Amino acid sequence: MADERSGAGNAGGHEDPLSQATLALDDGRAADAERLAADVLELDPQHAGALYALGYALTLQGRYDEAADVLARGVEIAPARPELSIQLGYAELSRRDCAKAKMAFARALEISPLAHDALFGLAKAHQELGVNEPAAAGFRRYLSIRPNDAGAWLNLGHCLLELGRLDEGYECFRTAARGDASRYGTALTSLSAAARGRFWLRPSDAARFMQSRN
Repeated sequence: MADERSGAGNAGGHEDPLSQATLALDDGRAADAERLAADVLELDPQHAGALYALGYALTLQGRYDEAADVLARGVEIAPARPELSIQLGYAELSRRDCAKAKMAFARALEISPLAHDALFGLAKAHQELGVNEPAAAGFRRYLSIRPNDAGAWLNLGHCLLELGRLDEGYECFRTAARGDASRYGTALTSLSAAARGRFWLRPSDAARFMQSRN
């Protein structure tokens, strides 16, 4: 949301409603952000920054249909702003319309080919559709930019297991597990729940497997 601050109407910084909405989103106060963005849109219904903030706030609150409508309006008004298409993609993912999500993320990547949120979203849309080859390729592209994202390693691991590339998949779970104890626990739980995952009766056996390297 940081880049949205430059779209605020007043030079006074945080005093204008859109800057306040941005801060509210950063603080997790989605309802406040919704109200503030709506105030801006009452004065200027075609304000792309306010439409983005409103759509983002609505997505965070789980009213996905309305969020998608708002963000689609924003894309029509400002098609060259990738953040609008990216957020629209996540709203569509949230309401499980993966085909529309793919279109939104692809549009964002045409504008900004290295937009990591769009790369992740497009890969996730493919994964949700069960199309694991392009999903895996997408997660790899995302991880080339964000190599420390444990969640992306887990998603890539699941794709590779579904493709029957077990050794590569297991190594992804091991990579995700490296770091702190919470990452290890999340990776182990995710691997155990996978359709082609692994399960161990003894924690020591699991630890040896997760800590081994190919």
